[in-house]
Amino acid sequence: MIHFLMVAGKQGKPRIGRFFTHQKEQISTQTAVIKLCLRDGKEEGFVNYEDMTLVYKLYVNVWFIVGVSHEENELAMFELFQNLVETLKTYLGKVTEVDIIFNMDRVYMIIDEMIIDGQIAETCSSRILVPLQLMDAAK
Repeated sequence: MIHFLMVAGKQGKPRIGRFFTHQKEQISTQTAVIKLCLRDGKEEGFVNYEDMTLVYKLYVNVWFIVGVSHEENELAMFELFQNLVETLKTYLGKVTEVDIIFNMDRVYMIIDEMIIDGQIAETCSSRILVPLQLMDAAK
């Protein structure tokens, strides 16, 4: 099960945080998780944190971090990151920290289409983007 998904800038500033399970202190959890992943010095990897496994990857200048239960497949989370980045790239044109900041509501919508209640629900980019395209067409 996915407990949370975070997107942070290269320096570790949190940009997006979606929690799927209750965390006592979400802000302190965000800070601790991001510091732990950045301290490792690698561009991707996984590390144990409390009662979960953190899976993280750096794409261009944006960190994608997910906290999952120990039973979850870490490599599947790397595939989730790849799918999320490809979907964002299709919709936004490129995936940079600035694009994520200025399109935060759209990024949250994409994440919510992909992950429902801590489970991966959709992986097809064209299906994920349908609600966004309908909203854009209605403007």
